[in-house]
Amino acid sequence: MEVNKEEALRCLTIAKNHFGTGNYPAAVKLAKKSISLYPTDDAKAFLTKAEDKAKNQSSATSSGSNASASSNAENVKRREHKAQSREFTQEQLDAVKRIRACGTDYYKILSLEKTCTDGEIKKSYRKLALQFHPDKNGAPGADEAFKMISKAFTVLSDTQKRAVFDAGGGDPEQRGGGASSSSMFNQFHQQRYAASQFGGEELSPEDLFNAFFGGGGFNGAGFGPGFRSATFVGPGFRTRTFNTAGARPDPGQRQQPTSTWMTLAQLLPLLLLFGVSILSSLFSESTPQFAFDRTSLYSQARATRQHKVHYYVNPNAFGSYEKNARKLREFEQNVEITWVRGLQSHCQNEKQVRAARINQARGGLFGIGYDEERYQQALKMPMKSCEELRSFGYNPDYY
Repeated sequence: MEVNKEEALRCLTIAKNHFGTGNYPAAVKLAKKSISLYPTDDAKAFLTKAEDKAKNQSSATSSGSNASASSNAENVKRREHKAQSREFTQEQLDAVKRIRACGTDYYKILSLEKTCTDGEIKKSYRKLALQFHPDKNGAPGADEAFKMISKAFTVLSDTQKRAVFDAGGGDPEQRGGGASSSSMFNQFHQQRYAASQFGGEELSPEDLFNAFFGGGGFNGAGFGPGFRSATFVGPGFRTRTFNTAGARPDPGQRQQPTSTWMTLAQLLPLLLLFGVSILSSLFSESTPQFAFDRTSLYSQARATRQHKVHYYVNPNAFGSYEKNARKLREFEQNVEITWVRGLQSHCQNEKQVRAARINQARGGLFGIGYDEERYQQALKMPMKSCEELRSFGYNPDYY
């Protein structure tokens, strides 16, 4: 999906960094993750090259694969030993205790409300992951707190897992795991939500951290040097910094010097994309924005002609579109597509909540604890977003 493109490009960038340092297994893993999020020809070609290198490396030395497989465990052991010998402040210790006392209250772990947005979840994770990473926080239990923060982000950033968590609380990946309260439906329900937002594959806390911060880890008291890439949105752009030059290869893995020309070759596509986007923004007319709720900026109410979707525009920026039938039609198609995507997301949440309630009403093994009244209420649960999708010609298929 288009929404996964940014994460896919980020994974591919990290994969190329690992490739440059000789960490071919990690490069292969992240390249596959990039393709699963948003397949591109560049990622597929890179995966083929990385797999060839990884195969040659493993055949050259039998110990290479063992070093790669145990690298995460060695990192944890090294980090724990380092944490034991480092000083820490009382404030850091209190913060670790606060996180560990939260249990599976993922909103409390990230200091968020249940109404929080995806952006707020990512922002909180970035802040806390840096604060509690054991390489920076030497307090006892920092490693466990770091894992709890990663788990909270994994659940709340996934629409399906979050819906199940909101419906019943607790860990959605462990629901129905016990013999006294499980059923075949529990197992199906758990497997259905096992995929994370990083391409259907669970990430370790360390991998998740690297995916956000470029895989460079800590260099002394802070991050090493990095480079800046551009993400383009409409006529403007924003930048994101990835930590690359400060990356530390795992122990036992071969390092290869990266030449200046190789670095320039890797940055060339970004520079070309930057130039093309700047030129297109200079010579193209910007598309006016819209909102589904009235604000001081978007104050003029409108409705699309085909499906009567209500929206609001800025009257000062929308004048030329009202006078051009083709532009207006294309603009309203974009409004309806955006509305449908929102309905699909809401419908998916409704389906997961409904499934969780049905699961709870069915009870445990052999129907122990079955509640007929709650079961019927779950079956009759209103599915407003799913029903509205039908008016657009979609079949939500939630029965």
